[in-house]
Amino acid sequence: MKKPIVRAVVPENIRNKYHRMVEYKKYQKLRNTPDNTYKRFDETQSIFIHIPKAAGISTIKSLYGERANGIGHRPYTHFIFVYGEKAYNRYFKFSFVRNPWDRLYSAYKFLKKGGISEPDVIFNETTLINYDTFESFVMEWVNAENVQTYFHFIPQYQFIYSPEFELMVDFVGRFENLNEDYEKIREKIGTGEHLKHLNKTKDKKENDYREVYTPEMAEKVAEVYKKDIELFGYSF
Repeated sequence: MKKPIVRAVVPENIRNKYHRMVEYKKYQKLRNTPDNTYKRFDETQSIFIHIPKAAGISTIKSLYGERANGIGHRPYTHFIFVYGEKAYNRYFKFSFVRNPWDRLYSAYKFLKKGGISEPDVIFNETTLINYDTFESFVMEWVNAENVQTYFHFIPQYQFIYSPEFELMVDFVGRFENLNEDYEKIREKIGTGEHLKHLNKTKDKKENDYREVYTPEMAEKVAEVYKKDIELFGYSF
């Protein structure tokens, strides 16, 4: 009974400010927690924006240490909130992107197997369970609205571009050129070891995602991820 009463008495804008303050304090604490990734970002004056299914866990563990934890899939605005604009602008910011057709198939396989978190399991059991094949998933579920409902499918540009389409990071590596681009980043920030390949979704078709697409499926994905294709220069 208490929560509804509080909501009725306290204006929504005040509640939002309070929750934002609590969230801010939480991340400031992480910035002072040994080996935490948020602290490692300060120590290396770098920020990694983890786009789903683009070698993020491998990058975090290899660059920032085995004890560095996942940071979730947060857009650049989250890190401005945590570190402030001055530090965000000063730090070396980077991310990795992946071919949209390949990324979509990888995310589908990953989630079909249950993923690695409770939300992943829930998405699998409430949404993916309705689709027996990747083709049915693409043709019936994938559209501009649905891909916004779960972070694994959100277009990549939304993590690192502003609403005015200004790139908000200093370096965009490519999954297709992972080892070479990773080494450029490692040299730039002066920390880390050679790339470990972790959380890899194994599949006999993983070397050529094109095998799982029909022309209609490929066209559908091209429509939904049009901006990713344009901004990052990908083709099927």
